[in-house]
Amino acid sequence: MNLSASASLQARTIFALMLRRIRTRYANSRAGYLWAIVEPICWVFILKFGIRGAADHQPPIGTSYEVFYANGVIVARTWRTTAQVVARTVRRPKRSALTAIHRLDAAYAAWILELTTGAVAMTIVLAALGLFGFDAAPADPLTCFVAFGAMALFALAFGLVLSLILTLAPGLTHFQHIFMLAIFMSSGFHMIIDRVPPRIREIFLWNPVLHCVEWFREGFYAGYVCASLDRSYLLTVTMLFLAIGLVGERALRNHNPQRKR
Repeated sequence: MNLSASASLQARTIFALMLRRIRTRYANSRAGYLWAIVEPICWVFILKFGIRGAADHQPPIGTSYEVFYANGVIVARTWRTTAQVVARTVRRPKRSALTAIHRLDAAYAAWILELTTGAVAMTIVLAALGLFGFDAAPADPLTCFVAFGAMALFALAFGLVLSLILTLAPGLTHFQHIFMLAIFMSSGFHMIIDRVPPRIREIFLWNPVLHCVEWFREGFYAGYVCASLDRSYLLTVTMLFLAIGLVGERALRNHNPQRKR
């Protein structure tokens, strides 16, 4: 089989897995889609009434806190949910009637579906804010799209590395959600990193998700430039994690924790 035929077969396999995942996960319960929209809205209200009370009435960027929080939260949340789904799919692939299907294809299918859910949630939330009179239209949609794509690739890479770590050290599974929450909360969705004290900023800048959020905001807000944004760092970490994750998945492809019991 040549490369073109192999790629075509893999694409059809991933598409079939996406359809299967939609039927099995979302057909019986639409709570997953609903929560993808409700959670960012909840965060917007929590941040607006929790943080804004101690600040002035002017948002850090733009004309409204609602839009500022929404675009940051959805980017960071999409990364978190996507990375977790990829890691979970690679580690514990569900049994499939198509036994020849590689579990990495299932991870790609879950990755695409989760990103699509995040993009749809972003569109719905921003459109709803626009209907309520907020300025929720991105100034540079292309930059926002590229930033979202960079976040998507990092989510895949991080998910693969996370699955590798949890496969080699299953005991760390108990701390997985705490670790993911820490990255999510330090992603800068509720602040402008350039206005953070230097010592704290240096720590936060190690978080690649923060660079995804700031990159997206540079495209969303006309004239906004983040001096701390480092695209090279984000892409370097992404490529490194992706290489480690793919090599690790290949090495542990036949690994089965159940055999050790």
